[in-house]
Amino acid sequence: MDNSFLSSHRSHSTIWFDGRNIGRRNGTGVQYYAINHSNVTRELGYSTAWLLESMEGYSSLSIVSRIIAALLSRAPTISNMFQSVWGDAFLANDLYRVAHLHYRYHKRLLRLTPLSPPDIMHWTYPLPLFMEGCQNVVTIHDIIPLTHPSLTGIDPTRFRRILSSLIESPVHFVAVSETVRNQIINLLSVHPDRITTLYQPVEFSKQVRNSISNAPRIAPADSFVFYGRIEHRKNIERLLEAHALSGTKTPLILIGPDGDDRPNYKPYGSSSQVIRLPWSNRFSLLRTLQESKALLFPSLAEGFGLPIIEAMSLGVPVLTSRGGVTEEISGDAAMLCDATNIVEMANCINILDQLSENDKKRMIKAGLERAKFFSSNLYKRNISSFYEKIKIYPSNTIL
Repeated sequence: MDNSFLSSHRSHSTIWFDGRNIGRRNGTGVQYYAINHSNVTRELGYSTAWLLESMEGYSSLSIVSRIIAALLSRAPTISNMFQSVWGDAFLANDLYRVAHLHYRYHKRLLRLTPLSPPDIMHWTYPLPLFMEGCQNVVTIHDIIPLTHPSLTGIDPTRFRRILSSLIESPVHFVAVSETVRNQIINLLSVHPDRITTLYQPVEFSKQVRNSISNAPRIAPADSFVFYGRIEHRKNIERLLEAHALSGTKTPLILIGPDGDDRPNYKPYGSSSQVIRLPWSNRFSLLRTLQESKALLFPSLAEGFGLPIIEAMSLGVPVLTSRGGVTEEISGDAAMLCDATNIVEMANCINILDQLSENDKKRMIKAGLERAKFFSSNLYKRNISSFYEKIKIYPSNTIL
């Protein structure tokens, strides 16, 4: 089919995205996903907009007003379109807070009925909401509250109930890895035709690479690096113990905000040098990664594992966990270890610390090749195909 026809067809198709996570501090993974995904969708020629619940200059509802709206199943009114810092947007004051209160009281989704709904409403995270008059798409990044309930503060019972309510509605789901897709199919009995895997795009343009090279240096080069939320799910304490056990003199840089469970990140030995940095400027963080000896990412549970491919894209060797999402995403291009075996992890750190130039080049080459699977062009093709397929079905059809 002619590309100009497709572009014209897309320009008349509207897709809204929830703005639940895009304004949050510390750059959550869902935030990056939502912004990157909307940018790609807009580049493909679709008309896109955000559905926000708050903005500067507008007062939030009082808690009493939220409770009344929730009890009466009264969704906030959706404003006329306006220009936000993220692009075209609509405002539904306190929508997501009201929706969660509504679900607490009624155990069912809050239904929105805009006067002019989009063709597709894409919820970038499972929320207790459904929009009438259009196709609803929900991205599920992981189901860690169900597979590893001890590793997250999310209530697994409530999480399962929300997912079950969405499954009972005419919603199509997106997973960001095959591992998560299979977990959803098996644990939640979702028909395979109702869930599509769309990996996240990871690619650094020439302009971004220049910005990385010119960013302020925040840590010593040739260090080991971990970045992400500092929490038990990321296996921080075992990583620090393995780093000390390895006897390496190479510092370990930990970059990221503290998680709610605040694991102990003090060094385990006098010879182990650990440098703790808060969440940093994006380009400075990536410069630290690019100049590092290796990324150490032995996480216990992930939905995608973005740092793995970011490191590979920048020519950095990777150590990550054997099995699950991390092995799927890294392919054959990373060094894998049992995330619960501190001795094995320490041995892997030693190997990375003493890599020969040939072995380092081999790992970097394999990583760069693996990173091509997550290119923006491939992601665009997959997104375009997905949205065009979704639009074929009536909006009240459960695929």
